[in-house]
Amino acid sequence: MSSNRLVIGAVIAAACLGVALACGPNFPWQLLDNRDQAVADPIGLGFTFEASRLVATPKDNLKVVELEDPTWGYREPAVPEAVTFERQEAESDAWRDQKPGADLEVQARYRKLELARRAADGEAALAAGTGLPLAVVEYIAGAVEYRALRFDEALRHFQTVERLPPEQRRLREVAAAYMQGRIYQRLGDFEKARAAFQATRRAAEAGAPDPQGLAVASLGEEALVDLVEAGLSKPEWAIPPVTVDDAARQRLIANAVRLYAEQASRGSKMALLSLREVVRLLLKDEAVLKRAAADPLTRRLLVAYVVARDGATVWDEGPYGNDSESVVSISEAVVGQPAPQPGPDLDRLAALAYQTGRYELAEKLTVQASGPLGLWIRAKLALRRDDRAAAIKDWVAAFAALEQASTQPALDPDSQTRLRGETAVMRLSQGEYRETLGLLFPAASTYWGDLIYVAERVLTVDELKAFVDALPPARPAPPPSDTEWGYRAQPTPQLRELLARRLIRVGRIPESIPYFKTAAEVETNRPRNDDDATQEEARTYLAAVEATRQGWPFDWPWQRVDRAEALFKLSVVTRQRGLQLMGTEGPPDEVALGGSFPAGIGQSSPSGSRETPSKLLGPDEARRFEASAPKPDTRFHYRGVAADQALAAADYLPQRSQAYAATLCWAARHAFASADSAKAEAIYRRYVATGAFQPWARNFGRDCVEPDFAAARTFWQRRLETWASQTAGSVKRHIVLVAGVAIAAAALLVVLVRLRRSRRVAAG
Repeated sequence: MSSNRLVIGAVIAAACLGVALACGPNFPWQLLDNRDQAVADPIGLGFTFEASRLVATPKDNLKVVELEDPTWGYREPAVPEAVTFERQEAESDAWRDQKPGADLEVQARYRKLELARRAADGEAALAAGTGLPLAVVEYIAGAVEYRALRFDEALRHFQTVERLPPEQRRLREVAAAYMQGRIYQRLGDFEKARAAFQATRRAAEAGAPDPQGLAVASLGEEALVDLVEAGLSKPEWAIPPVTVDDAARQRLIANAVRLYAEQASRGSKMALLSLREVVRLLLKDEAVLKRAAADPLTRRLLVAYVVARDGATVWDEGPYGNDSESVVSISEAVVGQPAPQPGPDLDRLAALAYQTGRYELAEKLTVQASGPLGLWIRAKLALRRDDRAAAIKDWVAAFAALEQASTQPALDPDSQTRLRGETAVMRLSQGEYRETLGLLFPAASTYWGDLIYVAERVLTVDELKAFVDALPPARPAPPPSDTEWGYRAQPTPQLRELLARRLIRVGRIPESIPYFKTAAEVETNRPRNDDDATQEEARTYLAAVEATRQGWPFDWPWQRVDRAEALFKLSVVTRQRGLQLMGTEGPPDEVALGGSFPAGIGQSSPSGSRETPSKLLGPDEARRFEASAPKPDTRFHYRGVAADQALAAADYLPQRSQAYAATLCWAARHAFASADSAKAEAIYRRYVATGAFQPWARNFGRDCVEPDFAAARTFWQRRLETWASQTAGSVKRHIVLVAGVAIAAAALLVVLVRLRRSRRVAAG
């Protein structure tokens, strides 16, 4: 491999790793996780969109009839028997102008059709189908012989259909011509096969019935004839040796691509698979690839293959993923050709040049760009040169050009969405925050994480409220299909709920109520969770908050306990319903994911997954982000709010009461639930220092009892009564003692007086 190929391969590998990241298999894509890389990524275009527009759709009535999910790999198509169609045909008046079969009853027609299909050979089929229209029974006879690989006999019957009068052969004219082409294809008679397939289309275009879509299918079969004759495709059956020169091979391949492209333009999924297969066959021989790339239509196919979003990532698996070797081979073959004239082809060639690291070539190809794709690539090139002003100008111009071409879109729907998202990233970098939200809103299901980041963390509450108030009423959401997977956003109701929860977080609860759903709306439309908050629940929460207000002008002792009980009840509601009432749509709470994951939608910093600040941050985006943070800014932040509410309740309770200890226990429990063990430990220390021993508090903060607020209301009364009772008993004891002492003293005094008198008498 040359050094040039090594450089291109390295660029491709780096580009493949730079796509916008989603955070899980069911999460939406996000650009702002790594906005610098996202806007520098190569542009991936939808292969189906590109391949379906290689040629203009012919203006005729030919229709496609195919399996919904065909798998690639050359298969021998089943003989177009269409038993169901034949039964419907037998029930209708389609046989009205046919001499045989018109007078048979419907059940008789069914029996004859079934017997003819089961016949061992063509003659037996003819005999079993006697009375059916001649074209029908001759076609069935040919189909029977075809299944038995008796091609000569099958041809005879199909050609018999051709020789019938016009009004009779019309029923099976298309199918008979198609089957002749299939037979000549198997026999290796390429010219007759082409003629038969072309006759198939002429008959259908002339109005002959084609319920099986064989006219469109004949395009693919004729293309296969060309590929086989060119030696590019090898059929499973044996054919005579074919030798063609390089010029003929190039012509045959180009014609096959044109036929497949015409088939694809009519909506054929098999044609899209066939076009992919043509590219893979060309990749097997670089010399053939380079010669084939000289054809303008083939070159457009090769470019579409390389820049396809559905096959340009290194982790793609399965039969349709591109690898860097393929991209290198195709890009060298394509870039070596003369550049096309200005227009869509030039833009797509520029996309290939940008993807493969040929930036100088991409610059040259986009000098005169005026379409969405060319301007988009030019914007990326300007940003790569650090010319941010020019980049933003071209991004905005590219999106404007896209909107102007909405009747005939120049890009597939996914690419349109990506251009919208990248334009929003650049508008965000300019500080145009409301305009950014307006750009992202129509792409909510794709970029919901980016949308909620702007709505929840960048816009102010009032800016968001003004945006939401200007939204049109939400349309009823269609029920999800059985095959639908991934995140499904309903932007209007979800953005209203996001605003409602944000209003509650900043204390504007009355304003939040109208933005929640009513109970009836939640019951009839459940886009995400079975327990969305309702307006009624928000009113109840408002009443719970109002009940915690301080009395005027102060709280009486019993009112303090009432307030404590109201605060505790509020903490319980906050803990149980906080996610629905005040949770953040993105991190840290992730309401968008039902709180099941700590991250995945939205982002926890302005720079997302980058370790260094993005160069594309808005002028004051980081400041706005900090100002809009929930308090506390932790996972399940409402649990921390519940802990603070329970702590506030304890402040109004007697410290030695059971209710005081119990509310502290619940506060610690909420703190543990919010992973704030330091806070829980501090609460426990407060209980030990100020509270009374409680026998249930052995596992404090884990196992808590209900606070006894009734006992708390009479706590001081009971303490006073106890003190009074104790005081009264003490006074009684003191009175008895004093009385006893007084009596004893009086008695002693009497004794002393008497003794004194006695002594006086004796002395006298």
